[in-house]
Amino acid sequence: MDEIKKLLEAVRQHLSGRALRDIVVSKPLSAGERHVVVLSELSLMFGGGGGTGEASTAGKASKGAGGASGGMSKASPVAVLVVEDGKVRLERVGN
Repeated sequence: MDEIKKLLEAVRQHLSGRALRDIVVSKPLSAGERHVVVLSELSLMFGGGGGTGEASTAGKASKGAGGASGGMSKASPVAVLVVEDGKVRLERVGN
């Protein structure tokens, strides 16, 4: 069980080191003199678990252990920055 805890902590540290901010800024998209930059919110999720147990199959006792983990990341656009005619405006995306 300690090995699983150590593994999960190592993965958590690795992922949190990569998530320096919770906003991602895209490369500018340009069409003529209009330039747009997408601002997205970054979410990282991670979970895991493990356990040990005993069982009896056909009168034979046995022990076992298992564990699993999973994770995901998601970037959701929240706004766009529009640069046009020397002016900058912020347009919200969604609610």
